[in-house]
Amino acid sequence: MKLRRHLAGLATILVAMSAGAVVATAPAPTNAAPAAASAADEGYGRMMLVLDASGSMAQAAGGGQTKIAAARKALTTVVDGLPDEAQVGLRVFGATVFSRTDKGSCTDSQVVVDPGTDNRDALRAAIDDYEPYGETPIPHALKEAAKDLGDEGARSIVLVSDGESTCDPDPCTVAAELQKNGIDLQIDVVGLSVSGEARAQLQCIAEKGNGTYYDADSAADIESRLTRVASRALRPFTLRGTPIVGGAESSPTPVEVGDYVDTLGASGDSKSYVFTRETAGTTLRVAALSQGETGFLDGLVAEVTGPAGRCDYASANRGALDLREVMGVQLTAGAGLGSSGVEGCEEPGDYVVTITRARGASEEVPFGLVVTEEPPVEEVGFSDPELASLSAAAPQVGGEPQRVEGASSFDGASEVGTGSWSSTVVPGEVLIYKVPLEFGQAAQVSVDFPEATGQLAEQFGRFAPSANLTLFNPLGAQLGYVDGSTWIDSPDGVSLQAAVPAVSRAPSEVRSAKFNGGADVTVAGDYYVSLSVQKKDYTVEIPFTLNVEVIGEPSDGPTYVGGATWNVVDGATAGTQEPSASPSETESADGDGDGGAAAESEGDTVSIVAVAAGVLGLAALVAALLLWRRRSAG
Repeated sequence: MKLRRHLAGLATILVAMSAGAVVATAPAPTNAAPAAASAADEGYGRMMLVLDASGSMAQAAGGGQTKIAAARKALTTVVDGLPDEAQVGLRVFGATVFSRTDKGSCTDSQVVVDPGTDNRDALRAAIDDYEPYGETPIPHALKEAAKDLGDEGARSIVLVSDGESTCDPDPCTVAAELQKNGIDLQIDVVGLSVSGEARAQLQCIAEKGNGTYYDADSAADIESRLTRVASRALRPFTLRGTPIVGGAESSPTPVEVGDYVDTLGASGDSKSYVFTRETAGTTLRVAALSQGETGFLDGLVAEVTGPAGRCDYASANRGALDLREVMGVQLTAGAGLGSSGVEGCEEPGDYVVTITRARGASEEVPFGLVVTEEPPVEEVGFSDPELASLSAAAPQVGGEPQRVEGASSFDGASEVGTGSWSSTVVPGEVLIYKVPLEFGQAAQVSVDFPEATGQLAEQFGRFAPSANLTLFNPLGAQLGYVDGSTWIDSPDGVSLQAAVPAVSRAPSEVRSAKFNGGADVTVAGDYYVSLSVQKKDYTVEIPFTLNVEVIGEPSDGPTYVGGATWNVVDGATAGTQEPSASPSETESADGDGDGGAAAESEGDTVSIVAVAAGVLGLAALVAALLLWRRRSAG
């Protein structure tokens, strides 16, 4: 499923090395926060539109149009709005065999446009030719669509249908098998004027396919839902990293700085990894995150143990059965950090990280593992106890809300700053936005839901669903809730609010942030706002306004020993401080006459030898680095 790359980190290291720098720590992951795999490196997945061409599509859809006419119009709008970089294809089913008694009715599905980025004209032409005709072989169409998309990367199927499958096996079972066999695949479904068993079946396909179901009861609904689902499907939740298999706690799998993807089995299953710290005083940060499994309470428990004992422990749980909300935990081993109070967690040695699946889950699920190492800190930089203990309050913003779409993953999340932003959420889905924060900056965040009226009020019935507001740090780990936070409530006419305390490396503020029950705010970068609504038996879009106030000006962050630099995205680059000249070197530089000339000539010779040695040393060090620290996969 959720994957976070570039060569920028390596390029920075090479530049620093060519200037005579010494690498302080191994390169950190090129993008520490987890995220979506991309087409053309733009954050997009591959999408296959799978369209029902059964005879019932000729029926009226409301608004004076047939379902097929409304679908054609909606699909044309979708294609016209597709990003140029997105790979999209089109498959139909029920288009060539008229009756279920005819041979081939249950394998009647054809790919009419292969997934690609330069196929928009072909997509429009195929949509124009799209006609209602035969039966509804959904199981075969889903299997073939998964093949169309290939085996790797973030992939989405968007199924558009107005009826129940007329073929075996159960398409709900097929969807579950496809999603289990391809952890980066999700299946979203748009049901066209369906009810009863047909609607229940389509909902089940979306649930088992780790997607979202959308009702469309009129021509206007069809266009709105298809446009929405296509946009979301191109940015599914994925995890980026090198595939890895964790070991037992007694025989952990070695890891280095980078991003990884592994799986956890049923509740109680654990995976262990070992990181070897070579430099005293560095800070090891490890994050683990997963969406778990829908239909179950789910959770993660993590701990890191070093030569001196357990350095940190963290847990995250999802309390709703029907959400795909991200669970993210962070472990820290460094001087004055972590949660155990054990001395010596900054010393060299082996640090064992164990991630455990908690609570009543059953199926195997993927999770991401992020490993970073910060150089030894010389000065902590910005410190403000008042902003570090910030309480949640309503953001002070004005003006009309700007429209913004949420993403399903950290990567691809729309950036929001100070202001008001409007969007809609469908129960069962999760929306993610990013708020960049520098050292010295804090943020107030609120989400306002209007009072439900009309169809929304009717479908809420007696009780509205619960909304959830969660904040994450740049590693993808959940922040604790500060005083004044209200993060879960009915979205019917309420406001939820939370805050990010000032980003600071100061130890007292680190402890304050950790005390509040979540990950720390010790690194600058993209912080994330996640909004979700617990699912019930309806699929209306619930409007909301997201308010953000960034507080404070960017300030100096920490300085590192030896002049090294570090950030959570690019990792460490080396220090460039020049060593001071020795007395003998000063005397030589002040010499004159033949002696001075001779010294200069000798110096030139030494410089030439040093350059040659430096080039050889550079090549050797690059090779060593490539062996020493594995890069995260793109």
